[in-house]
Amino acid sequence: MNLLRRQPRLLSKRSTWLLRDYLVANGDVSKPVSNPAASMSSLSISGPALAAAASVSAVSAVSAVSLVSRCTHSSFQGGGQGTGGRARRGSVTGGAAAAGGNAARRQYSGGPAPAGSAKPGGAAAAGSAKPGGASTGKPASGNAPAAPPPPPPPPPPPPAAGKSAPPMKAKKPRMKTFEIYRWKPGDQPQTQTYSVDLEQCGAMVLDALIKIKTELDPTLTFRRSCREGICGSCAMNINGTNTLACVSSIDQNESKCCRIYPLPHLYVVRDLVPDMSQFYDQYRSIQPWLQRKDLKREAGSAQYLQSVDDRLVLDGLYECILCACCQTACPSYWWNSNKYLGPAVLMQAYRWVIDSRDEATEQRLDFLKDPWKLYRCHSIMNCTNTCPKHLNPARAIIQLKQLLVGLKKKGKPQIKTDALFAGKA
Repeated sequence: MNLLRRQPRLLSKRSTWLLRDYLVANGDVSKPVSNPAASMSSLSISGPALAAAASVSAVSAVSAVSLVSRCTHSSFQGGGQGTGGRARRGSVTGGAAAAGGNAARRQYSGGPAPAGSAKPGGAAAAGSAKPGGASTGKPASGNAPAAPPPPPPPPPPPPAAGKSAPPMKAKKPRMKTFEIYRWKPGDQPQTQTYSVDLEQCGAMVLDALIKIKTELDPTLTFRRSCREGICGSCAMNINGTNTLACVSSIDQNESKCCRIYPLPHLYVVRDLVPDMSQFYDQYRSIQPWLQRKDLKREAGSAQYLQSVDDRLVLDGLYECILCACCQTACPSYWWNSNKYLGPAVLMQAYRWVIDSRDEATEQRLDFLKDPWKLYRCHSIMNCTNTCPKHLNPARAIIQLKQLLVGLKKKGKPQIKTDALFAGKA
């Protein structure tokens, strides 16, 4: 009854009213105490009441757990003694007696009132109480079963036959104009304009060229290979700058026209394909391979080693991909392309001169002692500004000039490769 006094909201439960009527009928109401905690102990509720409270599933979780847990602590675990009797120990899981076990007995002034055997599932059945005697062990007649959980909401109905999901709203076309140089043998050079939807095209100029050739004009001719800025095949003049089409992004301003021409000051084979024969001949003239004095004895017998410091000297030189962007951007090369080697070839010449493993340094420098091959460079710096690999050919040319006039000398290799071949025939 103290529990009902302190929690009036339990009176709204049907099973709580049954418990209240039973307590009033049996006179099993404890006297009020001053300590609030004592009113919640098992000494204030008789054995039948405790069993009935344990079987009430409709009581809220807070009140039921509080009631059973305190009873368990005082009677089952502590083995406390009530008025006129001793309680037996029992196992309780989740606030009720274990399946198949007997609930603990407690004797009060009203007489012994043993609880019925616990049901499997954790809740003990409350016996029908009689005044002055023990319960009969029958389950209470007024207890309603626990309400099942609400079913999950039904899935949404499938779309009707013949109806599909609404189509996504198409993006507004963003047309970009490309003005491309066109020429083939027997015709006059001209420029042709194409319109490309940027929403249906990649981000690079090479993507636009491929789209034009695939969808608009299959006669458009240009070189391409790796699409990663490695091979140098797609070198061309885009908006006035020599660069690689595969690494040059499209200007997203639709009002500006993208103008594409072949590399300047070279003969054109067709459209955007320049003739690179002279460039490759000049590159071949510097003998771009490792040269040794006793190659016949050394070949195939050991490795040509190089220290870390000697290897660092080659950084910024070996990365050249021979795209000829710097070569065709140099005004000195425009005027004297048949005599001046150009920035790309001269940078590669310095790369082999300065290599610590190469032993033909003097022969390479003697080849460059010419008024035209090297000294036509006037450090205009167009080569450095236009290089798509961000190299510095102008600095390599200056260092070549210093080696020729004796201001700088090639250092000795830190690892003597000759020692590896000593004693080997």
